[in-house]
Amino acid sequence: MKHLAQWHTLSNMFTRKARSLRLASGVVVLTLTLAFALAACGGSTTSSTSTNTPAGSGSGTSVSIFSFGFNPATLTVKVGQTITWTNTASIAHTTTSDSGSAVQWDSGTLAPNATFQFTFTKAGTYTYHCSIHPSMHGTIVVTS
Repeated sequence: MKHLAQWHTLSNMFTRKARSLRLASGVVVLTLTLAFALAACGGSTTSSTSTNTPAGSGSGTSVSIFSFGFNPATLTVKVGQTITWTNTASIAHTTTSDSGSAVQWDSGTLAPNATFQFTFTKAGTYTYHCSIHPSMHGTIVVTS
């Protein structure tokens, strides 16, 4: 009978410990989730809405930033035209000129629905990326 009582005491102790560990792991998961969600947020400059569409090429003056790409991926404009990038994704992005580019720009962090504008004053081909997600690339071709 004494062994049964000891086993019951140990069983209760392990059960309480397991509950504590489950609670602690739940708190850690919640904390990390909130931290990542807050890290993805950034300041907004202006707001606009657009639809998420696949990347291509175009000749307008706007670029949509969707989940993990730019649409159009290549945009052709004339010298003096202003490009407007709109973050249509649910996470933060940037539009940042590649290093070594003859023209440099950086939008800073664009929260969902935020926009950034840049006027190209010199003909050339300019590549850029999202500094948060470096696999995202785009190209602006400026003609005279």
